[in-house]
Amino acid sequence: MNMFSQVLLTARDPELIEAVEALALALGVHTRLVQDSDELAASWSQAPLRLVAPDMASRAAWLGHQPATVLVGRDAAALAAASAELGYSVVQLPDASSRLADVLSAAMTASDAQAWTIAVVGASGGLGASTCAVGLGAAAAQRGKQTSVVELAPRGAGLDLLVGAEATEGVRWSDLLDTRGEFGDVHDSLVQVDGMGLLALSREQPGLPGPAARKSVLGALGRAMDVIVIDAGSDATVEADELLFVVGADVRSVASARVLAAESGRIPTALVVRSGPGRGLSPQVVADSLGARLGGHLRQDPALPRLADLGQPPHSAPARKFRRDVARLWEGVAHG
Repeated sequence: MNMFSQVLLTARDPELIEAVEALALALGVHTRLVQDSDELAASWSQAPLRLVAPDMASRAAWLGHQPATVLVGRDAAALAAASAELGYSVVQLPDASSRLADVLSAAMTASDAQAWTIAVVGASGGLGASTCAVGLGAAAAQRGKQTSVVELAPRGAGLDLLVGAEATEGVRWSDLLDTRGEFGDVHDSLVQVDGMGLLALSREQPGLPGPAARKSVLGALGRAMDVIVIDAGSDATVEADELLFVVGADVRSVASARVLAAESGRIPTALVVRSGPGRGLSPQVVADSLGARLGGHLRQDPALPRLADLGQPPHSAPARKFRRDVARLWEGVAHG
């Protein structure tokens, strides 16, 4: 078997290695244990999925940030320290074995997918996570990336409303609920806004798609796109290469983010700090208090409410401050 089709596991803890390999074997997923530094460097960028134990974090730190990389271990404190150093999400065993199974399965079924997936999660309500997701998608599209923005927010009201495209023709999730297995190219059928495809939830048939439809559609988009941005609402369990928490620059929002991370068992790969009236903490202080990397800072932009009233996308020309901030956010996430 080609070594680049195998999941890369780098660890030294024998019990952890045994647990991961046993789970992978049960799923029919091939793993490759790498402990040598030169061998790790040679195979790092080509693996469909990288599983890094905290005892190998220092070696992985020199190899460059790669999507589809997860920290896996048994000690919460060691995982948190490694995540703070590397910026990857974590899976703590044995409690999160089912999530590791999902990660392994998704990596291999989508091994031919090229898309980089970014999930945007609001640590609390009213922070504009959906606006941030659309802005990131627009920033990616403006840089020539084939981009789709996908709404998977519980109780989502429809991203098409946010960008003023509720009357625009195109496929919504309600048209794809019965999708199963391999699925053809869906991107061109989506609502198209400023060079990006938009897959919104339906107001006529509310509710999230089931696991089979979600897997099939995201797999199809993954094979066709460069970037997929997921508006995850408050759901921090969504699988993605990058997990961004949108956090307000205030004490209550920071506390909410800490609770969200604890309840979901997920550590964000980066934070997006939202400032404005009543949110005056330094973005770096917010990031430091949560032990996460600062991906970007979104300031208050008075043009956003006016654009919403006019049915215009939040990244329209009048929102100059938001456009600048989301451009910096894209650079911080893509090259951070």
